[in-house]
Amino acid sequence: MGKRINIAVLGAGNIAESMSCALLDIKDEVNMYAVASRSLSKAESFAKEFGYEKAYGSYEEAVKDENVDLVYIATLNSEHYSNAKMCLENGKGCLVEKAFCSNKRQAEELIEIARKKNLFLSEAMWTRFLPAAMKIGDMLKEGVIGKPHYLEADFCKMSEETERITSTALAGGVLLNLGVYALTMPQLYFGLDVVKVKASCEKYMTGADKTDEIMLTYKNGDMARIKASSAAELKSLVKIAGDKGYVKFGPVNRLEYIEVYGTDGELKKREEFKNEFNPYCYEILSCKRALLEGKNETEEMPWDKTLLMMGWLDSVRNHLDIRFDFEKEGEIEHKDEEIWGNPDVFDDTNP
Repeated sequence: MGKRINIAVLGAGNIAESMSCALLDIKDEVNMYAVASRSLSKAESFAKEFGYEKAYGSYEEAVKDENVDLVYIATLNSEHYSNAKMCLENGKGCLVEKAFCSNKRQAEELIEIARKKNLFLSEAMWTRFLPAAMKIGDMLKEGVIGKPHYLEADFCKMSEETERITSTALAGGVLLNLGVYALTMPQLYFGLDVVKVKASCEKYMTGADKTDEIMLTYKNGDMARIKASSAAELKSLVKIAGDKGYVKFGPVNRLEYIEVYGTDGELKKREEFKNEFNPYCYEILSCKRALLEGKNETEEMPWDKTLLMMGWLDSVRNHLDIRFDFEKEGEIEHKDEEIWGNPDVFDDTNP
């Protein structure tokens, strides 16, 4: 258990509520110290509901509180960069909700600040912190389906057309909200040696993406297909097929179970993944370990993995002509070899 750390939460919306419910499970490990909102009354109501010691009516007040050990940023995508930069400039380490930033250049700047100031910084891609993520990887390495060759990851969830989802001014769109989870699957289980990418999307009237399909082809011939949508409902599922069978597991973000099938399609094994506590707790406990050990990043979500994902997201958005209102010209344009390791990776032929 060791020393408890004081956590301050920026934002008092749905994600902050989910995290607060999780923190109640590990109150022996962390102290729910403060919550901040742009509305003091909202912060006070939130603090009372979940038991935070302090409520602040501005993010800056919370960040400047000398008793805060870790700031969890649960604001809109478009605010992650400025909120995290404020934390770092005030000497505070932070855990930033996914997507880490709106683009790779923002992420690079934050990481450089953290490096120079020797501060902790991590991305709250909670799926990577789940014990199930490692367990699935171990099963695949042990050859449960032979050699994997094909992956499908679907995360399609009907969402109300709020500004958070549809506004390009708020870094909305399905890619940064849901697609990032699905894209994590090939990174975890198929690696990074991508030689060809096909991508297509359907957009809202605002220009934000509402349905995406991405196909990755690897140097060894393996393929991964990613689907994400905020305009359609589909079971959240990952399938990986090999030469001796296939596995199905999901949901994409929570990883609650896995099923193993033979080449005949018969179910051979089903395993439920039981978490010791609320799944959000794992990323917080990892942050605590890193802080107490004097580390600047977490083992599960190190800076290079965050930059890799931000590069993939930029590259796909650039190809699909999806821009956020605040982005400067050229801000998400990168050479293919810098992001994917190969030149001319995008395939513009019709699927």
